[in-house]
Amino acid sequence: MILIPTLTGILYALPGGIIAIIAHEYAKSVAAYTLGDKSIRGKGRLSPNPFKHMDALGFIFMTVFRFGWGNPVGINFFTFPNKRKATAVIFAVPFLTNIILGVVFMLATRFWVAGMDWSNQTHLHIFMILRTAAHINIGHALFNLLPIHPLSGTMLLNALSPAAALKMAQYEKILQLVLAFFILLGGAQAVFGNLSILFLEAFWL
Repeated sequence: MILIPTLTGILYALPGGIIAIIAHEYAKSVAAYTLGDKSIRGKGRLSPNPFKHMDALGFIFMTVFRFGWGNPVGINFFTFPNKRKATAVIFAVPFLTNIILGVVFMLATRFWVAGMDWSNQTHLHIFMILRTAAHINIGHALFNLLPIHPLSGTMLLNALSPAAALKMAQYEKILQLVLAFFILLGGAQAVFGNLSILFLEAFWL
């Protein structure tokens, strides 16, 4: 059954979705640039400007269905002396950035709840925005483990098994269609949404 989002849910997800995508792609760009790919600067990706990192369809999926993607950074891996090591770092940095942001947002939620007036609608809306941002950032980090373009998992797979990555690339369009339906039918929420809840609850957040 296709998920039917509410306008309120979309508005709650909007700030967290924007932050999750920008942080992920910006962190990836900075990591690649720091490791030696200076072409990143010329592509305008060393900027927190959201328009540099957003993919229109990915942004819609993120804010409407809580799972989406950004405009993938075009990285020249031939500039790195150790391609495998560089790939691991460039994958890990945005992953950890989203995880850290998720924890920060959940801590902010806890502090907000401590002084919250539950009868105040504004207080309640802020609580939901913070809580949603926490789960979106954790979910985005985990979701990007999938080795389907434009998700970051494709880089990791390429570093671990170039042959497998090449095989997956042959079915890229089909896999992207499967990915879209996976999100639309609630599969991403059932898997990565619940994992984000378990992750935050494990740290009493």
